Amino acid sequence: MEWLYSVYNRTQDWLFSEWFWLPATIHWKDYKNSPSDGVYIAQPRDLLYCIPVAVAIFFIRRLFERFIAYPYGLSKSISTKVHRCPQNAQLESLYRRHPYPTEAQLKAWNTNTDLSNRSIQRWLRKRRNQDRPSTMDKFTETAWRGTYYLSILIYGVVVLWDKPWLSNPRKCWLDNYPRQHTPDSIFWYYMISLGFYLTLLFSQFVDVKRTDFWQHFVHHIATIFLICFSWMLNLTRMGSLVLCLHDVVDWMLEYAKLNRYLNNTRLCDFFFAMFTVCWFVTRLVMYPYYILYTTAVEATEILGYARSIFLFNGLLFLLQILHILWFGIISHAAYKAVMVGQVEKDIRSCSEESDSSDAGEKNRGHQANGRTNGVHGHSE
Repeated sequence: MEWLYSVYNRTQDWLFSEWFWLPATIHWKDYKNSPSDGVYIAQPRDLLYCIPVAVAIFFIRRLFERFIAYPYGLSKSISTKVHRCPQNAQLESLYRRHPYPTEAQLKAWNTNTDLSNRSIQRWLRKRRNQDRPSTMDKFTETAWRGTYYLSILIYGVVVLWDKPWLSNPRKCWLDNYPRQHTPDSIFWYYMISLGFYLTLLFSQFVDVKRTDFWQHFVHHIATIFLICFSWMLNLTRMGSLVLCLHDVVDWMLEYAKLNRYLNNTRLCDFFFAMFTVCWFVTRLVMYPYYILYTTAVEATEILGYARSIFLFNGLLFLLQILHILWFGIISHAAYKAVMVGQVEKDIRSCSEESDSSDAGEKNRGHQANGRTNGVHGHSE
């Protein structure tokens, strides 16, 4: 067992190497708490609190969707209809293996089932629509996210309102870092945010599928690493700024989508326009100027050089790249909504496939709802 203990110690020394993680003037002993000074420094073991918080958030979501969002949606005549497909055991078996068959596979299906190519394609469209969520499913999910995003924004603003680093990010590195006190309000801000992103990381595999699924997956992974990284190094001041800045706009898009489901066109347009402007200001102007500059330049000037700063800033810059990509999607949706007057399809939500005989009706529906379809173009 001695060799195993030796391997464990070497691994721990490598994972928590001061050479990599800390500037030359700071050591791990500086992160130890002392009961005498009344300062609580964030500890890695605190991150375990996010597990029960994530479980609690999951159950709160289910209760909210079932007992608040769903009854409200029913009162507003939100459709619970799920598309049904005629049963065909032979086609079902083939579909489970190849839900999007090639031309060669379709010809083989045609021979094996004695059905025309058109009949098979129509059945496939109906079968794929059967797997798509109902409008009520999308409404309840959107209502939950909108409620959470607005609630966490209010909490974050209240928590940070009187903090000196809100107006001066340099304070994140000054005031005797790393021996900076982490108040209970910041502790719970972190645990709730981390718990929520953990639930998103897993629930997105069963939630309404989006076309930017993998961008969101990367975003959630990067965010979780940033939260954990900043907590372990007691960078909670900077971390709280990043969290709050990201929380500013998310609820606006969810409220725009909610109003689209409720056919409140004016409110939908208002929230989407506000979301677009605020996204540009917070993610493409304030984030690089307010966050990236101080982490990439001022942190090194004040604390000294640390190799881990490349990892920290790499994750922050990854978020910025995603911000730019998503703003391109938002701008495209806004342009079509304002200049063209229609959006050909919902570029993030699962739009239903239709038979060619329904194409004319579908196009007329898009003309009527074109101005508001764009709100589905992005949500973070």
